Amino acid sequence: MAELKFRIELNVLNHLGIGLYSSTPAVVTEIISNAWDADAKEVKIKLEPDNDIIEVEDDGHGMSEADVINKFLKVGYSRRTREPNGPMSRSNNRRVMGRKGIGKLAMFSLANTIQVVTKAADSPAVAFKIDVARLKALASGTEEVLDYPVETIAVPADFLYAHGTRITLTQLNSRINKTEAFLRPRLVRRFGVFDDQFKVHLNGTVIVRGDANFYPDVQFLWYFDTTMKDIVSALATNIAEGPGPDGKPAKYMQPITSLIPSDIPDLTLRGFIATVDTPSKLGRGDESLNRISIFANGRLFQEDILAELGDARYFNSYIVGEVYADFLDNDGIDRATASRESIKHDDERFQALRVHLSNSLRQIRDQWDEWRRALGYVKTDSPNPAVIAWIDSFRDPRDRSAANRIMTSIGNLVVSNDDTKNAEAKKMLYKSAIVGFEKLRSRHQLDALEKITDVLSPEFQAIFSSLDDIEESYYLDITRQRLEIIRKFSEEIVDEGKLEKVAHRYLFDHLWLLDPSWDRVSGSEEMERTMTTELKKACPDTLVGARLDIAYRTTSGRHVIIELKRPGLTVRADELETQGRKYVEAMEQFYRDHPDFMKYGGRVPPIDVFFLISTNPPMSERQLQAFALYNMKVLTYKGLIDSARATYQNYFDVKAQVGKIEAVLSAI
Repeated sequence: MAELKFRIELNVLNHLGIGLYSSTPAVVTEIISNAWDADAKEVKIKLEPDNDIIEVEDDGHGMSEADVINKFLKVGYSRRTREPNGPMSRSNNRRVMGRKGIGKLAMFSLANTIQVVTKAADSPAVAFKIDVARLKALASGTEEVLDYPVETIAVPADFLYAHGTRITLTQLNSRINKTEAFLRPRLVRRFGVFDDQFKVHLNGTVIVRGDANFYPDVQFLWYFDTTMKDIVSALATNIAEGPGPDGKPAKYMQPITSLIPSDIPDLTLRGFIATVDTPSKLGRGDESLNRISIFANGRLFQEDILAELGDARYFNSYIVGEVYADFLDNDGIDRATASRESIKHDDERFQALRVHLSNSLRQIRDQWDEWRRALGYVKTDSPNPAVIAWIDSFRDPRDRSAANRIMTSIGNLVVSNDDTKNAEAKKMLYKSAIVGFEKLRSRHQLDALEKITDVLSPEFQAIFSSLDDIEESYYLDITRQRLEIIRKFSEEIVDEGKLEKVAHRYLFDHLWLLDPSWDRVSGSEEMERTMTTELKKACPDTLVGARLDIAYRTTSGRHVIIELKRPGLTVRADELETQGRKYVEAMEQFYRDHPDFMKYGGRVPPIDVFFLISTNPPMSERQLQAFALYNMKVLTYKGLIDSARATYQNYFDVKAQVGKIEAVLSAI
């Protein structure tokens, strides 16, 4: 029998490294991380965009010839598992950032030629050159290549380090941005270790935290630790002030006190979450800073977790933050994805972090509302002079306070990402709210406002609808029509044999059955086909009884996946959890891989997964938390109808009550 061998073609390089990195910051991040791991105290980066050169040199411990051969030129060499110090640097003073041993391949995506010069303290310098174009050509072929010789070159005369490394990238990819203005803020946002012990210079100037370019725009600050509070508050010079406990002006800063899940030890957090006064200040050219970044041991671990925290309210669009969670990288488990750009979602510690941050955001949101109200309506996004004059016309301070509260809520609202559409929608809300407010004020019913917390709720719409009889009739007709649809739906699903077919027809055309705010479906049929294909690929072994034609829709800024289970089929909660996670992660990966799709810029929109089944399966506390983390919901066919009927009947009752009051007052 012939000898059996497991062989790996060089083409794997395209998938494990070369194809995983595509930007200058990502590549330079890998080189800086190597310098950190080598106990460097200084890193000097020199950019020559006109000459297509990026040079990075450090004063770390460098490499001997043996190190170059056995470590640097060996793809997949993991220092954490093979070095005597394990996860610690040679000095034992730093926890290393490298883990997989493929970060060096990042350079291959940026340049066609790589020159490396390095020297260990007690060894002669070593210099060599890698012809990336030739390596890529070999990697794309069918030939099995086990060894690729690099070209030895003379040590440059200006390399004078007693120990250290210089990496020079030339013949750069023409599509990348390699300017200092582009690279400086993006590098500082990828590290939390730039200080006097580890200085990084860019074109002769040290990179500092303030280069992140968002601190002057911070209006409110919440912090996990006092050290970060002191650092950020010193840079955020425009934090708003209000009356403190002693009556004197105090900055709007507050510690985050939500509890970390106690069943997992050592979940200590550092960092901050801040908000700006207008979302537009978090837009920086082709980059959005509206995110919460996760760091572990000083390096960016996931660029944004904000989109995964399950709160799509307008409040989210004001947020920027950095969370340092070293517990994600302080044991033997590798939680990073292959590209080191995000964290594996099924990890227990990462799930605990998501729960904690979700709880923290709820606490922050309530405080944010209070602080915004305290600052007054003039501090909202687009103060309308006519509205301000209307509020100022009230003599009774209670009237002014109530009017200001409602108008501030509308002013803070983001109805659409399009500025023009957003402004028009707000005008309509202002007009309706003013008419309704005047009506309630004249009838001494302003106490009804105290129960309203959401300007998009059915109760708000009912109370603040216009006094015009035609418009009132229009709203009532919509409600009557929806209640009639619910009635017909409930009558048709009596026959279990037709249950799935009827639910399919009604749900696709009436997503408001799942959520009253989902009034209209947006997006093209082509997009639905594209995403449905991705979902099927993610879960080819779909549970028995699941529909083959998965429903996918976008509505109200959210992405909705609906899967109908065959009536009568018993489905376990763990099966639904596994399937739902695959759907969510498949869509997240799709948007990261297609940054231009739907103009999301690679960001992941909020995703909801609905399973419609006959009987609710029992769930453990852990499963309930997992479903909440992934925005997954399980509904029964009967429960769907009962919930929808109750929601719209409540809307109808509030509307009818307002109409009755108006009729009585008119008769008087």
